[in-house]
Amino acid sequence: MPAVPDSYESLYLHFPFCESKCHYCDFYSLGREKTKEGDASFFEKAMIQEIHLRGKAGAFAPIMKTIFLGGGTPSMTEPASMERIFSALFQYTSIDEKTEWTMEANPSSIELAQFKRYRALGINRVSMGVQSLNAEHLIKLGRVHNPEAAFIALDALFQAGFTNVSTDLLCGVPGQSIEDLESHIAALTERPISHLSIYLLTLPPHHFMYKSLPSDEEQLKHLLFIDERMKAKGFEHYEISNFAKEGRRAEHNLVYWKGGSYLGFGPSAHSYHHGKKARFKNFSSLHAYGKSLIDQSTLPVEWTENLNSEQISLEKWMLALRLSEGFPKEWVKTDIQRNRVELFLKESLLEPHPTLKNHLRATARGFTLSDHLIKALAQ
Repeated sequence: MPAVPDSYESLYLHFPFCESKCHYCDFYSLGREKTKEGDASFFEKAMIQEIHLRGKAGAFAPIMKTIFLGGGTPSMTEPASMERIFSALFQYTSIDEKTEWTMEANPSSIELAQFKRYRALGINRVSMGVQSLNAEHLIKLGRVHNPEAAFIALDALFQAGFTNVSTDLLCGVPGQSIEDLESHIAALTERPISHLSIYLLTLPPHHFMYKSLPSDEEQLKHLLFIDERMKAKGFEHYEISNFAKEGRRAEHNLVYWKGGSYLGFGPSAHSYHHGKKARFKNFSSLHAYGKSLIDQSTLPVEWTENLNSEQISLEKWMLALRLSEGFPKEWVKTDIQRNRVELFLKESLLEPHPTLKNHLRATARGFTLSDHLIKALAQ
């Protein structure tokens, strides 16, 4: 177990419970069929203990810059339980008007009165997983809501007082067309959302839907269409899969993407300390996580990793090439890198940054081939 590093300004809390486990999801989560009576209270007790152990060791900055509640489906946690968890946290830290506090939610778990209570607690941003507005595709993806429910849930969020609302869509779904994407984007941006994430559906070769995925050429067409259409709607394409209205980037995710420090709580949660170039991970099991905390009063760290110079270089390029800021030209030091950068500029995979002097960045097409760029430049 690592020594607790200097205090953190960004926290991630993982809530593992879901209404149903989506077959394409790689995150640790438990559908209703995998939970039993008492699991929710067991989880709450364990997370509060984890907060106290970290807090007594001085892990929290006086004021949080970002808090992110992920999962799973955090909005399945009762507001009273959430209040008890954050009552423990706020014994050691606080928030102010600049703190971005995000909760992930699914349409089926959003209810107006409940989200008014979350809003009163201090949560000021919601990221809602829509994934699709095509009823057949939602069934194919194993989602438990229908298109109408997504709109009802969105309206409830706005009625509850949230002005910073993000929604998620999937592209590359078998049978999905550009017309589907066009209608989904149009429908969502008619409402006052501030942020939209559009992720490419990726599946392992053994998955039953893998052979039905669109070709690379079709995926490229869809991704370039999304870039063009979202920019036309007034959104900035600031990260490979993310689009934001001005001033509404996902600040917590930017901590990850810029290599900042963050501290994770809950089963499977990861943490990273920038100064020590170290990351560590909690047990990916509710039972093992809770047993460590409740029975042994020890932090539930499964493993720790200190990054070597090769990993640091690779991650530096990986993070820079996924953001619209790109990278400074001074990073290009070897003849191999210079030759490859010249080639990528000719192929319109890279371009000079329009406002940051002496910076290069991936184009929309370059974003879609970021893995290729990273491997070529992280020398």
